[in-house]
Amino acid sequence: MKAANRDRAPMKFATHLIAAACALAASGCSVFNPSVYQRPDGALPAAHRGAVPSTAPAFGTLAWKDVYTDAPLQQLITEALAAGPEALLAAARVREAQAIATAARAGTLPQASLNLSTSPTAKRPGNDLTSSFLGGLAVSWDIDLWGRYANASAAARADLMATEASRHAVQASLVANTAALYYQLAALREVLEVTERAAINQREVLRIVQRLSAAGVASAAEERQQESVLASTEAVLPGLKRQIAETENALSILVGRVPGTLRFDTPATLSLPAALPAGLPSALLERRPDLLRATAQLQAAHARVNVARAQFYPDISLTAVFGRVSTNLGDVLSSGASSVASLGPNVVLPLYSGGALQGNEDAALARLDQALVGYRRTVLGALAEVADSLVAYDSSAELIAAQSRRVSAARETLRLSDMRFRAGVVGFVEVLDAQRQVLSAETDAAQSLLDRRLALGRVYLALGGGWDNPPK
Repeated sequence: MKAANRDRAPMKFATHLIAAACALAASGCSVFNPSVYQRPDGALPAAHRGAVPSTAPAFGTLAWKDVYTDAPLQQLITEALAAGPEALLAAARVREAQAIATAARAGTLPQASLNLSTSPTAKRPGNDLTSSFLGGLAVSWDIDLWGRYANASAAARADLMATEASRHAVQASLVANTAALYYQLAALREVLEVTERAAINQREVLRIVQRLSAAGVASAAEERQQESVLASTEAVLPGLKRQIAETENALSILVGRVPGTLRFDTPATLSLPAALPAGLPSALLERRPDLLRATAQLQAAHARVNVARAQFYPDISLTAVFGRVSTNLGDVLSSGASSVASLGPNVVLPLYSGGALQGNEDAALARLDQALVGYRRTVLGALAEVADSLVAYDSSAELIAAQSRRVSAARETLRLSDMRFRAGVVGFVEVLDAQRQVLSAETDAAQSLLDRRLALGRVYLALGGGWDNPPK
């Protein structure tokens, strides 16, 4: 009788332990309170610095085809978005994040498996060594009272949203970078054309000077000066051709082509409006991919704090086993063994972890602080980018106007200097200086037009344009 009581003692102890854990779990429902995510308050200004008041839709909400209207450029952008290495890499990262989110959600669902296990049996005097075999279906379900698995799944979904926002950022950058290279190529070709035209004019002037020198009207020094100017102009041409080839190669790689396979004209008919509607700063939170990514990262960090806090509480699960047991493996496999079934709860109550649980929570809180600082830094950076790009676009208009006046004045100066030189009123040095001024003015005018086109692209990118925002 005493032996029977001793056999039941461990069972009673286990029963009391499970009951105590369940009671603690029940009481924990009233003390565990996972925090709810809220977007941080940000002191956003009422309007962007440098923005012109406008009731028109924000420039960043336009589709990229409405901004970049050149047919060759649209084809290049389409190729970059579909087959460019950066686009393909971003798409693969999204697929990875989707798979991770699916795996994280599995923790909230029941798990089932087929098991075959063995365990030793007690050896009595005169008996052989033997084992007990158990085979059958095992089902388990973790009861997520504290939201550990739900928050882990929420964190994985937030990571997915961050990855998708990164893909949108890549798309916007591809649109902007493709357009930038396209217009850089157009500007280089224009400068090459200007330089080649200047070289042709300078050769013609050299022939005139040579005839005048042969007639004794011009000196040999003036002839050498014109040769020097022509050589200087021609020396610029190889560098321009090299830059054109390098830009074409960079554009080829961006769209996923082999360098040297791009063949297209650059008409460069980009519309350059006088002012760009910037919209409200608060709209950037829903439009700019980097702000969407920072928001998602903040949500993921917040959810992982709840995961870390939930680990302090009991892990409760329901398990069920249906199968057969025998000391003969063949009986288990041939259904000749005895049937067994088990159904009941499992409770694991953490008592001592050497500080690991507290360390995990502290680390999660620190990562949340980092995400919050990163979010605010991204917001400030976005506001600065918009302000800088708006100022750059406005100032580029003034620069183009000044460069246009400079080109007109330089061309007129060259015309008058040539006439005065032919009439013998001035020396040839004045003609040489006028030639240099025309080439410099036309080159700078092409660069100023490029700067304005690039500034337009920077405003578009800063306002969150360039990626397709699907309707909600």
